[in-house]
Amino acid sequence: MPLNARAIYPSSDPEFISFPSRRSVVHSVNGIIACTQPLASQAGQRILRHGGNAADAAVAVAAALNMTEPSSTGIGGDMFCLFYNAKEKKVRALNGSGRLSKNNTLAQMRRDLGLKPGEHGDIPVRSVHSITTPGAAAGWVDTVEKFGSGNLSLEQILTPAIELGEEGFPVSELASSFVSHISPQ
Repeated sequence: MPLNARAIYPSSDPEFISFPSRRSVVHSVNGIIACTQPLASQAGQRILRHGGNAADAAVAVAAALNMTEPSSTGIGGDMFCLFYNAKEKKVRALNGSGRLSKNNTLAQMRRDLGLKPGEHGDIPVRSVHSITTPGAAAGWVDTVEKFGSGNLSLEQILTPAIELGEEGFPVSELASSFVSHISPQ
């Protein structure tokens, strides 16, 4: 039987996925990285090879995905991290979601939206109040500082993604399919 999308996903709806696999695996003897984009996986593997740990590699992968698959993750968005420390046998969490601007208050927001005291209302999607300050970049820094190996600087961890941006890269079939339906508005 040939290895194609139909053999793996025998769905009657081939629009679901037109590729045999949604994950490309990069093999390693000192760890493994799996994500939707092989070049991002290689970025994480490179960090492991240079003495980084899982937290360092995760930040490298997220940054590389920003370059290679921007529709999957974004520096202009949020991030969350669950990190298992094997020595302590503890799971730690990090919330890298964006925050409301410092000078904004509930009273100010209600005034801006024209809501009377006690009146319920919705924040319109296109309102300035529907946007938070992106938390991903600060979350990456926090992840490396709190859970990182300490063997690599943030610059070293972000270098694979920076190189992808500066040198260019081939767009994968999956990333191409994500943006092929986008039309200018």
